[in-house]
Amino acid sequence: MEKQNTDNKFLGTEKIGKLLKMFSIPCVLSLIIQALYNLVDQIFIGNSNLGQLGNTATGIVYPLTVIALALGLFIGDGSAACISINQGRNQTKDTHKTIGTGITIGLIVSVVLVAISFIFRKGILVGFGAKESSVLQYSMEYSTWIIIGFPLFLLACVLNPIIRADGSPKFAMFSMAIGAVTNIALDPLFIYAFNMGMNGAALATFIGQLVTFVLSVVYFFKSKNFKLSLKSFIPDFKLLWLSLKLGISSFLTQISIVIISIVTNNILNIYLPGDTSAIGLLTIAFKVFGIVVSIAVGIASGGQPILGYNYGAKKYDRVKQAFKYIIFTTFIVGIVSTILFEACPQYILAIFGYSEVPEFGMLIFRIYLGFILLTCLTKVVSILFQAIGCPIKSTLIAMLRDLIFLVPLTILLPLTTKTIYPFYWAAPISDFLTMVVSVVLLIVLFKQMAKEQSPKTENSISILPSHKGVIITISRQHGAGGREIGQKLAKKLGVPFYDKELTALAAQESGLAQEYIEKIEEKNSILYDLYLSTEANQTAIKAQENVLKEIAEKGSCVIVGRAADYVLKDYKPFKVFIYAPNEFKQKRIMTNYGDNEDLAKINMEKADKRRAKFYENITGLVWGNAKNYNLSIDSSVGVDKVVEQIFMAVPNDKNKQKN
Repeated sequence: MEKQNTDNKFLGTEKIGKLLKMFSIPCVLSLIIQALYNLVDQIFIGNSNLGQLGNTATGIVYPLTVIALALGLFIGDGSAACISINQGRNQTKDTHKTIGTGITIGLIVSVVLVAISFIFRKGILVGFGAKESSVLQYSMEYSTWIIIGFPLFLLACVLNPIIRADGSPKFAMFSMAIGAVTNIALDPLFIYAFNMGMNGAALATFIGQLVTFVLSVVYFFKSKNFKLSLKSFIPDFKLLWLSLKLGISSFLTQISIVIISIVTNNILNIYLPGDTSAIGLLTIAFKVFGIVVSIAVGIASGGQPILGYNYGAKKYDRVKQAFKYIIFTTFIVGIVSTILFEACPQYILAIFGYSEVPEFGMLIFRIYLGFILLTCLTKVVSILFQAIGCPIKSTLIAMLRDLIFLVPLTILLPLTTKTIYPFYWAAPISDFLTMVVSVVLLIVLFKQMAKEQSPKTENSISILPSHKGVIITISRQHGAGGREIGQKLAKKLGVPFYDKELTALAAQESGLAQEYIEKIEEKNSILYDLYLSTEANQTAIKAQENVLKEIAEKGSCVIVGRAADYVLKDYKPFKVFIYAPNEFKQKRIMTNYGDNEDLAKINMEKADKRRAKFYENITGLVWGNAKNYNLSIDSSVGVDKVVEQIFMAVPNDKNKQKN
């Protein structure tokens, strides 16, 4: 059997600075290129005769573009994470279905989005803030080619993460870069030379997206780990559901931008009526802000595998060291940005054609974006929690600033004075409050790490010798006595028994801490799928699978848990599921663990729910379904009787004759 690669130990030994350069620089470049797509049009529009009205019109259409981006990443990032999980399950045969389903659904969604956008275009643009007739006219012109390009744009957003997941991040970045360069090159040609106005700017964007899309499609003819056929594009809704669950974080992040843009545009129309430049200035500020945040997110995202692996290995000093590197680098980016925003916002806006900057533009940079340093730092904290397998905390921090604090404050603060001035403070207050929550969560995390001792040097453990014969895998309900049954059965058959020993062996295989690996199955979270898809957890899961296969190569044995029945399916194991009535299980739990009746019931339900979820994520099958096992047996008849029944059912005459 081919052994999967789990050699990530260099993440725990290589110099942190070198690792961050290796991982972070491509991430930063990729995100900056993506942000440029949203920026270059405004530079050329602002310096043309379209001027302020043109910039405002792009600000009106901007939320519509982000909706397409959100939907694309919803499917694309989710599909990429789904591919990682399938690789962990050794289900690479389903990779083409995951990709084909994503492409088909992406195409359908994009066509629907195009139809809705054209049918309700005027109402949508007015709702996004196009109150003035001149602004609405420019917005209608600009949106035409943007909407036509949605299928290309959305599908490129689906394909790009998949290309990265296939092990080609450089090609993914290259395809985006060529599209952005094409857009930049065509903007002045269409806007200035051909005098095409807003249509020219939008057409340049469309062609740039077309180039990125074509390059992405070309890649799929030479992909590394999958091949697509016509059957691939028939939607598999089970895989689609898993992809969407894994992509929800990316979707929410982008949708929060849409909500903020719509709310702020309308607030400006209320408190600055007739000012056609305000929305354009705010949109420019948002996009410049996006460039800075992309750098911070790129640095932290590059550090994810380093943070995750060393946290799993309980090398907390390296976790702290990597986090300090990331925070320090991000701090420099934030400080430089703050200085520029405070000292010379007029020069930044001059790039976009503003020879004279209104007071609103100056205050947006100096006050509204005044705490951009805190924004960057909280993004880093969010990514830290994602890296170490705390998706709920990560998502909470990500949503706090934009949805929980910023949107309500944007609406409520101007009501206090009936003027625009309190609006400027909505973002700084949101940044400060989010930072406070982030610091509290960090303090708790670091105290937790400090309490946990460095991993002890564990006694070396090895796979026990055996002989040819059947491999017996036991899945069991909590309290049904599966471990005791497995031990007695192994003794009766005269073969090795493995349960907790598996995690010790997997720890030696991966370099991760044994306690960390043991906790993977114990996690219970609404974002469990996202948790399992993190780098360290995938390394741990693959290490366990490698160990299981090495054990199987040695010969007959009894293995409890860890989805061994599925992992070893090529060895044709004898698969047993142990269950029992709830009352029987509760009594055993009370006796063995000292729980009272209520606590025993709660722990029984929680443990079985966790095991079912873990099994589903590893195998894609339903835990406990009798169809998945050779023998399902009720242990309430007595442990010894169950052992005897399994012993008699096992198709291994050699072992029976010995006993």
